[in-house]
Amino acid sequence: MYKHRTVSIISFLVFVFLFCPLFLIVLTAFNSADSISLPLSGFSLKWFAKVFKSRALVGSFKSSFILAIISAAIGTLIGLTSSIAIVRTNNKVSNAIYNIFLSPSLIPGIVTGYILFRFMVVFIQMPLALALVTGHFLIVLPYTVRIICASLKNIDPSLAEAARTLGCTPVQAFIKVVLPELKGAMLTSFMLAFINSFNNIPVSMYLKAPGMNTLPYSMMNYIEYNYDPTVSALSVMLMLLTLIFMVVSDQADDKKNNKE
Repeated sequence: MYKHRTVSIISFLVFVFLFCPLFLIVLTAFNSADSISLPLSGFSLKWFAKVFKSRALVGSFKSSFILAIISAAIGTLIGLTSSIAIVRTNNKVSNAIYNIFLSPSLIPGIVTGYILFRFMVVFIQMPLALALVTGHFLIVLPYTVRIICASLKNIDPSLAEAARTLGCTPVQAFIKVVLPELKGAMLTSFMLAFINSFNNIPVSMYLKAPGMNTLPYSMMNYIEYNYDPTVSALSVMLMLLTLIFMVVSDQADDKKNNKE
């Protein structure tokens, strides 16, 4: 009994530690005061309006959004093809390749960014825009490979074999039988890749072109010289965007489970 009570207390404290800062950010986003402060001076939506009036924040949001879409799309596509090769050739070599795909997630982001900068920009002189997309693709690839591999392993190989015996080519069997079973995993991996690319700072810091800022980098620059709740308001909007992604992903998983 006491063990369960202790676990409950620790879980509650961890919950408070994680969500109390988010709650404070939401509160300060609606504060009418000209600085981040508590208690609240009044209720106001002016900081949300100021977000859309800031060219730096709006422009960097567009850059981050486009970059995240491209990186997530490429990462999901490459993750799908790589996962098929890894799962279908289940041996020591494929396991080693799987671990190689996951290795970027084990390296600190600041180290990854510096290595990519030295190799792609300094050594092979890749254009910065292409280097930035490549860098973000590499940091999201481990997530797509892990999710899609796990989903592929749960698909019965006899389904594709049955489709081929009924006259389908291997490509047709994959498109008509296997791919529909992977829709939920692909959507989840795309959203997770999008969020990780959108929030990334270390790789973007090394590989971004002059005059091009991603949203997290612009937010850091903004709070360095301003102490108003504009960034709090922007953070609330980003939390809502992430919540929408989570809801869509959960609904996709629920539909898949209902079909099964």
